[in-house]
Amino acid sequence: MSDATLSAAQDNEQWGAGLVAFVQHDANTLRDNLTRLRRQDVQVHSGGIQAASRWCELNLPPQVLLVDLDDEALPLPEMETLLAICGPTTRVIALGHAQDITLYRALLQLGVTDYLVKPCTLDLISATLAKCEGGLTGPEYARMGRTVAVLGASGGVGISTVAMGLARLMSRERHLPTALVDFDRRQGDQLLLLGMNDDAGLNAVLSSAQLDARLLHRAMLQVDNRLHLLAQKPDLQPQSAVESETVLNLGGALCRMFNQVCWDLPAYFPEGALDVARHADLRILVTGLTLQDARNVKRIMEAIGDESEGQRLLLVHNQSRFSGPSPLSRSQFETLAGHRIDLELPHAGHSLTQSLSMGPLELAASAPFQQHMRQLVDLACGSRPQPEKKPWLRGLLKRA
Repeated sequence: MSDATLSAAQDNEQWGAGLVAFVQHDANTLRDNLTRLRRQDVQVHSGGIQAASRWCELNLPPQVLLVDLDDEALPLPEMETLLAICGPTTRVIALGHAQDITLYRALLQLGVTDYLVKPCTLDLISATLAKCEGGLTGPEYARMGRTVAVLGASGGVGISTVAMGLARLMSRERHLPTALVDFDRRQGDQLLLLGMNDDAGLNAVLSSAQLDARLLHRAMLQVDNRLHLLAQKPDLQPQSAVESETVLNLGGALCRMFNQVCWDLPAYFPEGALDVARHADLRILVTGLTLQDARNVKRIMEAIGDESEGQRLLLVHNQSRFSGPSPLSRSQFETLAGHRIDLELPHAGHSLTQSLSMGPLELAASAPFQQHMRQLVDLACGSRPQPEKKPWLRGLLKRA
């Protein structure tokens, strides 16, 4: 497609709507994601390639067209017909569940701008639309890793436990190359939670004049085949100052090495922590249901920005502080904080603490907590959380 810049008048002549989407089964999910990106005016229709072709025959072709390939028997010839109807001014993004490299290459050869495998994360949708609209090009768009920032409304809400559990499940169950960064340089917990005692290189990396993959590989501790840790031993002495640019450069280097980069950001927000949260693809804000946390949640969200640039924000209530009722109800808290809670993690009692006394923290010590952490991973990866399977239901299925 030509990259020539069209004038506003030419745009109006050649394009109708800015963005139109045709999806088979996920219309509400797509609408929700587009609303988060402040694209409420997008037309989202039900159907696939044939429905998109009929619509384009009756309307001016849009600037960007999202089309669902699921349930299409012959997607390639039908896509070729659609592209002919739209003309070269429309950028077409295909969506589908099939992870087929042959299909992907064939679509690109036809002239499709990109093919996204569902479920699509918010940051992936945002980056793809920005690419179509000229906002992202070259190596910046090609960056593969995602930054996940885990931060808390206050100390003691379980930031480190959530960050560790997220990284563990991503590496063990999702089989994703994952880096875990413990950015608490004074009294970080990740070495303890993972049952390790060696220095994990954070101080050396932040002090280095030049970052490269070899230095990072040597500095980080390998937890398992797919999980690496970057941290430093707790030290109550004053830490050397670090510039925000250095921290962001570190994040960029890690994203070129790992699929997922999880940051454990302490509640006192040392220099560079807020910058990581502002630039992260996904922000997970852990909170309790207290008046102080509601106030802090509102302040933190104002500081790190909203979701309009494709940076998803998940508000997670961790019931770690209270085994009984919290000071505020969920509805009271959501009203005060100005944001709904996306997920609740159950109180784990002493199960996790007892597992930690015998070695690395094991989420399996509290089955309900582990199941809800899996739901958080689903949300982080763009999937719908899977409900917990009841033991009696499994028995019925086996007998059936």
